[in-house]
Amino acid sequence: MQIMSKFKILIVEDELLVATDIEESLLSMGYEVLNAVATGKSALREVEKNLPDVILMDIMLKGDLTGIETANLIRQKHNVPIIYLTANADISTINKAKISLPYGYIIKPFTDKDLQTNIEIARFKFENDIKLKMESDQFNQIFGLGNDKKDHIIIEGKNGLERIRPDDIYLIEGVENGSILHLLDEEISSEKQLDEIGKLFPLKSFMKVSDLFIVNVNKIFLVKFPEIIVADKMSVISVDENKKEQLEAMLAK
Repeated sequence: MQIMSKFKILIVEDELLVATDIEESLLSMGYEVLNAVATGKSALREVEKNLPDVILMDIMLKGDLTGIETANLIRQKHNVPIIYLTANADISTINKAKISLPYGYIIKPFTDKDLQTNIEIARFKFENDIKLKMESDQFNQIFGLGNDKKDHIIIEGKNGLERIRPDDIYLIEGVENGSILHLLDEEISSEKQLDEIGKLFPLKSFMKVSDLFIVNVNKIFLVKFPEIIVADKMSVISVDENKKEQLEAMLAK
């Protein structure tokens, strides 16, 4: 079977043979398997290490955390579609699972087609949900860093959805047709104007220093007003005179 996208998938399954079968099936379909783990705590560590595009989560897991509890903990910090795997199809289990807002629910035993269909639909629905929320007034509260528990932010760049860590951003540059987010080794272009995209980042770390630039204060290497130098990239940025006191106050914290 061929797939359109090579999604990175995390398998959370405490039955070794089942996990192995799932991994082989996913690889044969062209997906990338990040890992297969057996406990909720292991899943949390894996998600922190390398955020997957999709998580296949067994509801009944070994250890202190069930699959549902693990999914709820993941959702507090990360935006990622979770598909439940379970041998239990009773209404009580389904009702408990619904609370964590899964993107799929596969009953064991299942086929490769079941896996592929659920993964592709889950990812498609997830990306469309985000696009809809990005257009709503509530987007900053849901996905923005106004919620300090979120350590990723999702940007709709010119090449599609981009998941990034705010700490990885050095500066944001305003350009004629939108803005450019400068990371250490790459740039992400967005059609959002500088002021608009700046609202997605935490005020405690990001400051608009001029009409052209928003700077991650934590990435400033040297201050010599009216200019600052951004670490690693060694970019020289001019600071407006009326922004000097605010920047000094942020740097002093």
